[in-house]
This record gives sequence, C-alpha cells and structure tokens, in this order.
Amino acid sequence: MPLLRNADAPAVPGVADRLFIHYDRTVAFGLVLDIDGAPPGIDALREHLRDRTGPLVALHLLPHRASSGWQRVGRPLDLTVHVRQGPDDRSGRARDELTNELIRKDLPQPPHPPWDMWLLANQGNQGHHWYRICFRMDHALCDGVGAAYYLAALLADQELPAPHLHRPARPTLAAASRFARNYLRRPPRGRAWPDLSADYQGGARIAYVDVPDDRLLALARAWGVTVNDVYLTALALALPVWHSREFPESPFLGLTAAVPLSVRTSGNEGAPGNHVVSMDLALPRSPSDPRHCLEAVLKQTRQAAHTGYRDTAHFLIERVLSPWLTRPNPRPRHALTATHLKLPSPWTVFGSSLTAAGLFCVPAGKMPCYVSLTRTAAIARLGVVHDRRTPGATRLPELWRNALSELESRVGRPAGEPVTDACPPSPAPP
Repeated sequence: MPLLRNADAPAVPGVADRLFIHYDRTVAFGLVLDIDGAPPGIDALREHLRDRTGPLVALHLLPHRASSGWQRVGRPLDLTVHVRQGPDDRSGRARDELTNELIRKDLPQPPHPPWDMWLLANQGNQGHHWYRICFRMDHALCDGVGAAYYLAALLADQELPAPHLHRPARPTLAAASRFARNYLRRPPRGRAWPDLSADYQGGARIAYVDVPDDRLLALARAWGVTVNDVYLTALALALPVWHSREFPESPFLGLTAAVPLSVRTSGNEGAPGNHVVSMDLALPRSPSDPRHCLEAVLKQTRQAAHTGYRDTAHFLIERVLSPWLTRPNPRPRHALTATHLKLPSPWTVFGSSLTAAGLFCVPAGKMPCYVSLTRTAAIARLGVVHDRRTPGATRLPELWRNALSELESRVGRPAGEPVTDACPPSPAPP
C-alpha cells in the first residue's frame, strides 16, 4: 500500500474555496478512470479503500456556507454511502451514457462528506474486460491536482509521485501588472459564446476524444514547445471553426479562456482546498495559420512562466484581495476554462493498468464551459463538459483533433524557420 501523507486542514479556506462554497449549487468535479482488466467486486473495492481514506483530510470535511469554511466530520466514513456500484453493461446502456447520468447526481448529503466513487463494470466481450471508476467531490474541498493525488493514494497498487508539483518563484512587478490588467479590467464585450450568458440549464454531459499521448509529445518536440502549448493552440484553432458552424449568423469575436495554474508545492500534496490561480489566455478572433496561432499562445504562456505570474497572482489574491473576493462573479469573465493534467505512471489498480482518464467539472450558476486535457502514460483525452446551453459542443473534441493534424501538416513550413522564442521551453507541464 502506498505511503500516505497527512495534511492538517487549514483554519481558513482560500479564496477559491469560499467562492465554490457560495455557488447556488454544489460544484461537482472529479476524474473518470478507464482501467483495462477484470473489475473488482464492490465489497473488495470498499475494503481496499477502508484503511486509505483516513489520512486524506478533504474526504472528512463538510463545506459550511454560514461561516464560509469547512467542518471536520467526527464520525467514521460510511463506505456504503461513498463507494457505489453503478449499472453494468447488461443494462443495455453505453458506459458514456451511464457516466453522464452519474455526474449529474447529487453528492452525498450531510452528515456525510460530499464525495463518492462509482464502479462501472463491463462483463467482458470475447474475453476482454474493462471497467470505469468515476470519482466525484465538492470542488470547494479540492482541485484537480489534489484529486489526482487522492485517487492515486486511494487506488494505485504502487506509490506514485504527486502530479506536477509547483516550484515557487518570487512575485514580480511585471506579473503584478499583467494580473491587474486581467482582473481589474472587464474583457471586451462579445468575447464569449453567444449562449453562455444564461445560467446553467442542467443536463451536463461529457464529450471527449482520445489521442495517443506520443502524438502530442512528438508535436511539442517538432515545434520546440510544450504539450500544454500544443493543446491550447489546437483549441484556439478549433473554436472559430466550431463557432462558424454552430452560429453562422454571429461573428466570432475571439474569447478569453481561464487557464488554471497549480500552486501546490511539495509538502501540501494532499492538503484540502483549491491551490490554484488562473491565467487569462486571449484566443484569436479568426482561423489563422497554425504557426501564427501557436506564436500568439506561446507569447502569453511564456510571459506568464518567465515573470512568475502564478506566484504573483496567488500572493495578490490571498494576501491583498481576499477580503473583497467573497462571492462568485454574477458576470463570468471567461467563456471557458481550459485545464491540463498529467497523471503519474505506471498506475495499476488491482493489477490492471489505467489506460485513460478524464478530468471533469459540472457547472453551476454562470460558470463557463469546462475543457480539459488529461494525460495517462498512453492516452491523452480532450474532454468538454457542456449543458443545454451548448448542445453543439459535442463536436468540439473532434475539431480539436483535426487541429492537431493542421499543426502536424505545418511542421517545417517554411523550412528551418523556428517558432518565435521557441527556446528555452517554459516550465509548464511537459
């Protein structure tokens, strides 16, 4: 069993935690894990988790709206409430349909902490077995990197490193200036999908596409950039195409994406709360040459990395602006959130390999559409969580994959001309 590291709950949640606590409905987020092998029984899974949940503090907390804080649950966890068996393939429904039903369910209610784990089993087709685990929790208690750490501690057969821990840097005036431009000035009007001004309308679903992770790594090497830059550039290329098909009468004016940046450091891998800030990323107004699009993205990501933007933003939010940031913004500043998570490997559960995974967040209120790139050792999954506001968003993952082909077709054209400022690479996730 992996060595688990305990972390005491901080006395006061951070700004992001308090914002999630005060949304009009619980913001459920988590990870879907696809595992290649025979599924365990539900009793075996509960027994596997029984001794592993104790040191993981966020699994024992309740958000408390009246105090904008957390309360620790003093009773043992009831794993019959938190670890559930979902329908198997004999129900006649596809696993993605079942997953979409699960993410819309209410999380466990007090006095139980708001998290659960669902086991979706396949009975086997010509001897092949797979199963899916869907882990959900209240976003007021944890972020994506923390959730990945928790899942590895709960499920993995081997001890795994925490995903992409941040190495702190000193805040800078250049980063503070960029932060002020991002947060104290409203984005231009129209820089959003036309129907994202409405409240969350229910019916959340996950659309996704899988590509080999080696394909992204090869593209990153060919362009001299990071996988994160490739991911965001392909998204920037796909969005205008998507918009022109979904809203042919409405011109695409570009949009501003929120790109989460983790500030979790060594020593607080399992600490509860959202240890994250976001960076504004302005995406182009119209389809452009892939090279120019990549350079537009790269200019922003490199500037953020070289100026210590995430540490500066974290300092300003938590130390300076915290008293004023107490409620969710009724007018979101972003059209979408675009996040990226690389899971540690090799990762096996009950002797079977984790093959693919997807990070998701079910929106609440006027939260933006949620886009994620989740990478395992072999598969990178581009996922889009959407609701009735954006029914056509199911087409976006395939357009993103098509954009990867555009980037591949432009490698080396014109020959020998490097991407502007391609070296050295930024210290973003590889």
